[in-house]
Amino acid sequence: MTYYGSERQQRLQRQSDEAQTMIAATPGLVQAGRFFSTDNFDLIDWAFVDERLAKDGVFGFRMMPATRIEDIREKLGRSYRVDVWNVCKADGNTAMAACISILKDNIPAGLTRLDLPPDPEDAAIQRIQACMAENGIAPFSGAMLVGKIVPAVTIALVDDHGDVVATAHANMPFNGDSKHRGTAWVGLIAVAAQQRGNGLGRLINALAVREAFETLGADEVVEFVHADNTVSRRMIEACGLRLDPAILCGLATPIVDARFTT
Repeated sequence: MTYYGSERQQRLQRQSDEAQTMIAATPGLVQAGRFFSTDNFDLIDWAFVDERLAKDGVFGFRMMPATRIEDIREKLGRSYRVDVWNVCKADGNTAMAACISILKDNIPAGLTRLDLPPDPEDAAIQRIQACMAENGIAPFSGAMLVGKIVPAVTIALVDDHGDVVATAHANMPFNGDSKHRGTAWVGLIAVAAQQRGNGLGRLINALAVREAFETLGADEVVEFVHADNTVSRRMIEACGLRLDPAILCGLATPIVDARFTT
């Protein structure tokens, strides 16, 4: 099955997949994979945000000017909050120079890169989704992971037993009307507990960043990281990305909900 996770997670994955034609044709919308999102809320009808929050309980604000976050909070009122993530980014020359030094060493002994099957319902895709979920990452649909919704690449490393132990993903989420249309997003970084502490996160992140430029043809890459996640930020910065303090990624959810894992 191409969808994975709880009933709600699967519903949101399916909804995002099915809405791609509309997302691609609507200025201000972004394919976020697990919820509706905008990269310019001045271009969309705020009634759409209210409707999606009422039905989905989540709405994303990507690449927002930091000065506009309070505007969003004011529009949302008291029933919803906005959690924010910092945005780190890099151009191709900067990121590739950093990644080359990481990737000069081979994948660690005992691990191999999984050849991604084109079928979103293949069992290997479900194993990748399971690795993400088991390590605290809400997964994308199989169709998103294999690039059938937007251009995308997914990286997975497996151990000698064939178990997926690390994942990463890059895609081109912004539509043709967006000023970020040449930007790739990198994320869904997951490393199994038994493999942590040996630089595997940095390695698989570097693989995804490289694919964003070499396979997807991106002009720039971005990654989102919470301000208190110093480990992830070090991993991201090792791949050449640097914090842009003028931009934030926000996610609106009901006040009572736990923080969503982007």
